[in-house]
Amino acid sequence: MEKREKELTTRKSWMLHEYFQSHKGFARLFNLLKQKYISLNRFSGTVTLKDVTKEESIDLSNFFGKMVKEGTDFRTSFSKIEKKLKETKYANFTWEELFNNYFEEKIITKKDLKQKFNVEEDKFYQNVLSNTPVNLKEWFKNILKDKNIHQTFVKNYKQNKSKFYEELLNVLKIINFTLKKEPISLVMLASYSLNPHFLDFGTKTSNLYFKLLSNLTNKEEPKTSGEKIKFLSLFNIYIDTISNYVTIYNLESDSPLINNFTKEKEPLNLSLSNLSKITKIDTKLKKIFVFENPSILPYLKKYDIPIVIGSGNPNYAFYKVIEKLVESKNEIYYNGDLDPEGLIIASNIYQNFPQTNFFGYNKADYQTSKSKNKISESRLKKLDNINIPNLQEIKELLKKEKYAAYEEKNIQNIEKFIKQNLGK
Repeated sequence: MEKREKELTTRKSWMLHEYFQSHKGFARLFNLLKQKYISLNRFSGTVTLKDVTKEESIDLSNFFGKMVKEGTDFRTSFSKIEKKLKETKYANFTWEELFNNYFEEKIITKKDLKQKFNVEEDKFYQNVLSNTPVNLKEWFKNILKDKNIHQTFVKNYKQNKSKFYEELLNVLKIINFTLKKEPISLVMLASYSLNPHFLDFGTKTSNLYFKLLSNLTNKEEPKTSGEKIKFLSLFNIYIDTISNYVTIYNLESDSPLINNFTKEKEPLNLSLSNLSKITKIDTKLKKIFVFENPSILPYLKKYDIPIVIGSGNPNYAFYKVIEKLVESKNEIYYNGDLDPEGLIIASNIYQNFPQTNFFGYNKADYQTSKSKNKISESRLKKLDNINIPNLQEIKELLKKEKYAAYEEKNIQNIEKFIKQNLGK
């Protein structure tokens, strides 16, 4: 006690921070006090110094006037240190001055950083707003209050502020064009950003585009590729007119193209470009059999039935053909793979066309077509979002058995169903 008081009161040339700097046993304690201040934005609270060293034991014991044993944990607070300093000539010290001098810098608290961040962020959005298309300005002001969108903005802003600025301006420019609903391919639309891959599904910029456009138009944000394709179609945006196609067989139409292939009993890959010139698609049977995989077609041509093949995840061309068939009062029958992805496809089709009839989705079909391919737990989790009543039996079987079943292996049951449906 006397040694500490003597050091603090008799060495007139010393500043308070110099005393603590010269005694290395205070270094860890001061860093703990600094972190506490940064966290709380005030000079208060308690800190604990773990496993006190010999040097710390000496300096702390001298300062506090009591034994602080080496190897123990020492707990103290801002207020206890203040009380000891009030017994010295430094009774009128301020923590702010002491910290600034001791650490040789101004200590910035979390609150200070947050305030600084908010000011800079507001300035950022003002710059974006000044370059936003006039008809989108008021909407953009309002979306900044949307918690979900603001979180997305902050994440991108923190990652790379200048890059996000350019991306956001490009998204707004593309949205402005989207609202005109002029027919355009997704690649050409993306090219307004000078990057043809700007709107590729799954990219950060594409996700931002869908999030903002769905908010602006008050529509549910699309998540799957199928949902995105359908969503884009509302604005006359298509993936591309050539590679976006659907396989059809034995359909009728006001188009010689479809009728000629039907006459020759040949399948046709009908592109979106072809579809743009077709008004009506129909069948003589007034029933259409829809399948997930093209490999199923050779087995079924002998039945001379109308067929549409989704070829995996259905695209815009697929949905347009089914839409025209529904308009022509055709019944829809669908069969696909019995695995998580297959059930998601079936669910998406049903959500778009609730009149769809599923066949080949019972226990017998599953046991017939079950493979040796085990389904991972991550894939099985996808089934949690399948809520279509007619798919629940298969959903529970997949969760229990954990093996995929494929359309091609179920061909006998599929043929049996078709014969029964045709009355043969």
